[in-house]
Amino acid sequence: MEERQKMTQVKVFRFDPHVDKYPRYETYLTPFEEHTVLDVLKYIYENYDSSLAFRFGCSGAGYERCGACSVLVNGRPVFSCKKLAEEEMTIDPHPKFEVIRDLAIDFDRKVKMVKKLTPPIKIIIDPEKCDGCRDCVLICPLNVYEIQKIDGRGISVPIDMASCCGMTCNQCAIFCRNSAIKIEAIT
Repeated sequence: MEERQKMTQVKVFRFDPHVDKYPRYETYLTPFEEHTVLDVLKYIYENYDSSLAFRFGCSGAGYERCGACSVLVNGRPVFSCKKLAEEEMTIDPHPKFEVIRDLAIDFDRKVKMVKKLTPPIKIIIDPEKCDGCRDCVLICPLNVYEIQKIDGRGISVPIDMASCCGMTCNQCAIFCRNSAIKIEAIT
């Protein structure tokens, strides 16, 4: 006998700038236990509304250099392929970029963020280990880092922590060849 899955209501941002005058939210009943946010979005797409637009690439399999699936879950930036779903979620597009449609954003077109995000993380960069290689700048899909000249040498500096997906991404720390970057949860 098949075990019944626990269900929850998920509010999803919907907006097509070519058709809609204003954004709106639609609510869906979805399973959530042992599912990622991306699984929930796919469930909505497959079972309720195949017009829902969202991006994904690696589906969480390994440490590919992707980042296309970044969204906000309950106001916090996450990668939907890595963030576990939770009860009573509200899913929005990442506010740093222009909305193409629904949750799909244009990474080439930044907008001035109206709502400043405060991720529950801090980024620590060890200046003794950082050699300014730019790997963190290149791997971060949300442009959190830049290289700045400090004491005569290039050092990575987080310039937009509010956009960081933090612990659900962690690509900068994973790919830092000198282990100079550390992301910690703020408790």
